[in-house]
Amino acid sequence: MNQQIPEFGWWIKISTTQPMYIYYFGVFESYYEAVRHRNGYIQDLSREGSLIIDIQINRCQPKQLTVCVEPISA
Repeated sequence: MNQQIPEFGWWIKISTTQPMYIYYFGVFESYYEAVRHRNGYIQDLSREGSLIIDIQINRCQPKQLTVCVEPISA
């Protein structure tokens, strides 16, 4: 069985509340390329009414580009 594993790349990971999601934007060839594009994604999510709580740029390969985060209930 010859499966090709995709290479990791640079991704922008943005976590939001209202709604609670994690978004991945990419893939970028370098950290600096991701930094240059970051503000555009931030502006788009803000215009949609999302409250951004965290922004990271990581070298990874996400399995999903949009992840719904379920709140933990007591």
